[in-house]
Formats: sequence, C-alpha cells, structure tokens
Amino acid sequence: MASSDTQVLTHRFGDVAQSLELVTDVQLENALEKQRSLRRSGGKLRIGEVLIMMSVLDNEQVKRALSEQRKRRQADSDKALPLEYFGEYKLLDKLGEGGMGSVYKAQETLANRVVALKVLRKNLAGNQGFVERFDREAKLAGSLNHPNIVACHNAGTIRGVQYMVMEFVDGETLNARIYRGPGKMPEKETLRIIRDIALGLSHAHQKGIIHRDIKPDNILLGSDGSVKLSDFGTAKSFLDQDNLSRTGVIIGTPHYISPEQVRADKEVDHRADLYALGATMYHALTGQVPFDAPSALDIMHSHLHDELENPRDLNPQLSFGAVQIVSKLMAKTPGERYQDAEDVAEDIDRILNGQDPLHSTLAQNKSSIRPPQKTNKAGCMGILVLALVAGIGIVAMWA
Repeated sequence: MASSDTQVLTHRFGDVAQSLELVTDVQLENALEKQRSLRRSGGKLRIGEVLIMMSVLDNEQVKRALSEQRKRRQADSDKALPLEYFGEYKLLDKLGEGGMGSVYKAQETLANRVVALKVLRKNLAGNQGFVERFDREAKLAGSLNHPNIVACHNAGTIRGVQYMVMEFVDGETLNARIYRGPGKMPEKETLRIIRDIALGLSHAHQKGIIHRDIKPDNILLGSDGSVKLSDFGTAKSFLDQDNLSRTGVIIGTPHYISPEQVRADKEVDHRADLYALGATMYHALTGQVPFDAPSALDIMHSHLHDELENPRDLNPQLSFGAVQIVSKLMAKTPGERYQDAEDVAEDIDRILNGQDPLHSTLAQNKSSIRPPQKTNKAGCMGILVLALVAGIGIVAMWA
C-alpha cells in the first residue's frame, strides 16, 4: 500500500486514517505520491497536511486520526519497557511521548538521584535514520554544560533499547505556563525566561551547535525558578554533513520556524535560533503565536512574506523596549537580526533595569512588525520618537 520510504512507524498516519474509514486506498496512494513529488521539489509536508491540501480530509478528521495514532503508539510504548525497572533505573512515571520514543521519570539507583530517562522506541531500533538522530542528540547534549540547558548525564543501550539519561526538571514547559493563563504572560517574567534561554543558546552557539527547534514546548520552567532549554533532537553541529543538513529538508516547528528554515537553505546558522526565540517571546507576551493558519504550509508562507501584528495591539501594557527586541529577533533577513544571543540577554537585562536596549537597533533594520493600530495620540508620538531616535523601520521592507 505505502512505499518503503514511509514505513517508519508501526502505526503510520495513513494506516490509522484507513482503519477509521477516513480515506480509501486510492486516496492514500494519491496523497503519498503527491507527498513524494513535493519532497522532490524541496517541500516537506506530513501526509495529514497533504490530505488536507487535496481536500480529502479536514482539520477535525486529521486531529481524530492523530489522536488515535497517539493512543496506539502509547499502547506499544507501554509494552516496550518493563513496568518497574530498566537496567539500574527504577521507572517512577511516564513524563511524555514523542515520535521517537518515551521519557520517564526514573530513580537512578547507583547515583541515588531522580533523572529523566529518554528511550528510543524498540520498533525504530532497525531504522538507521532514527538511531543516528538519537545518537546525535545524546552527543550534542552531552557536550554542553550550562545552567540554562538540560544536562545529559549518560547514554547507551540496554537489551537492544537505546536510552539517554537527562537532568530531571520538576516543573512545567513554557507552553503549559502560557496556556495556564491568563494567556498573556507578565512582561518581566517573560523577559527573564527569554534572557536565560538566550544565555543557554549563547553557550550552545559558542560550542558550534544550532538547536533548530526553539519553541515553548522545549523550554522547561523548574519549580525552583530555573529555566532550561531541552530537546536537541533536531540540533546540528556547524561541522555536520549528515542528512539533516541537506538542502531541501525543512527542520523546525511551523509556528516558530525562521524564513531560512522554511526555504530549507543550506547555510542555516545560529541566527535561525534567534528568530525562533523571538517567535517564542512574541507568543508569551501576547498569548498568540506570531502567525496562524489552517495548514503548516500557510503558516510557513507567512513567516516568509507577512508582517506581524504589532505586539502592543495584543498587549497594550508592553514596553517599547520589549517590542524592539521582538522586532529585531524576528527580522526576516538574518543579517538584520541580533547576531549574538549574548547581546539579546544584555538588552533584556537593560530593560529589566529600566534602561533602553543597546543592541536592538540598526539604521536599516527591516522589521517584520506592523505599526500598532490601536494606540492613542500619545502612543503614536512615542512610536514616532522611537523610530526617529532608534532608527527602527516600522514597516516591513523585506520581500
């Protein structure tokens, strides 16, 4: 039914959709052929997105199939590990489930500490691509040592199952914090979180590592006030020459992806992380993702071509300094963004201390953010003065 290049997971989306009688054999074959054609021309869409694009399924039907797919994978994953022990690790709780495997809260008996145990699905053990990606994540994460990056303690294989032992962070993701309410996070809280992640990114970038998937789900907020960047599964070293670095492969999450990642440029560098950091900051400050649309393709098109709604229209309490930082982080062209994550952290510290940002202005800055539409006369005057003094281009000039 499906070609070998789609036979990656036991419960493929197409198989699940068929079992729910949402698609026919012919419709699925046509969609798979369309997906392969798109990949040959440089695009990369999931099969569910292709089926929506072809008007075979709607969003609700895709969500239904994805929900069923997760249930079936969960059932398989629950059988993958013993109920209580995995080598020297006592399993305490399942923390999450992803496309590559599961993450457990575990007690490391020899070191007598609680850790996060990440394991690759047993049915992926024979898939070289997934094995290499898992190994890469362990090696890259293990090479980093920074208080704002989740530490990787150990990695290996037990009974044919690859695993990674990570620092356990007792808390929640930034995504959970955003949706816990009231939607818009306080500016100071957001700035502190973004500053800490910028410091972690600065360390990774200095080590030659690009994360490539900065988003609220990959930022962990500890109950002790710690802020840590996690999940280096799509990260790469500047020296990588592997399949994840090839031209034509889109890597990233649509709501936070940089324009150069959408284009699948060959030379994507650390400034893509800074764009995604800006998109994450925008989401936290406004309660809305920068761009939203019915399909991933439309969202990515917006990152390439559309102006952002001004954050102050969504959250009038925001300072001009915070808007300046978001504006520069999310410039369409990498050369117009911050060039160093450490500069982002410095500007945020300045705002927190009641000073103006130092690095967030360029004479030719091509901002992707529209002028605010809901300001009063005083607000408009403030924007005019800011633009004249700081040299900010209020209207997007990139095309």
